[in-house]
Amino acid sequence: MPLSNAERQRRYRQRLKARASGALVVEQAQMAVERAIHALWAYHERPSPSGIAWSEIDGCRTLEAYRSELERSPANLLQTCRAFLPDFSGLTVEEATAIAEVIALADVLRLSAPTKVDFAVLADVD
Repeated sequence: MPLSNAERQRRYRQRLKARASGALVVEQAQMAVERAIHALWAYHERPSPSGIAWSEIDGCRTLEAYRSELERSPANLLQTCRAFLPDFSGLTVEEATAIAEVIALADVLRLSAPTKVDFAVLADVD
């Protein structure tokens, strides 16, 4: 059954309130990490600069295996993301943006100075 306009508006207001209250911060961070993992996997699926498949180098042949490798140590995800600094070479704009968001989140959580990311340069990445 389709939602009435009033019900759609009610749900929309609930989402706005939740976002404004910070109730969705954890969920948004989880979504950002998921986007970054998928961006890293997309890069992993492309051949390395030497032409050898990354799976031959690191042994990760599935997304689950790759995720497991990232989860093995708490620093693995962030180290992998930071490896693309400063210019995010080899990534699409969407992949670079997803990875830059995780780096920014990590900087905020560590109370460190934000890593400078030139989003104008990201427009040239591809």
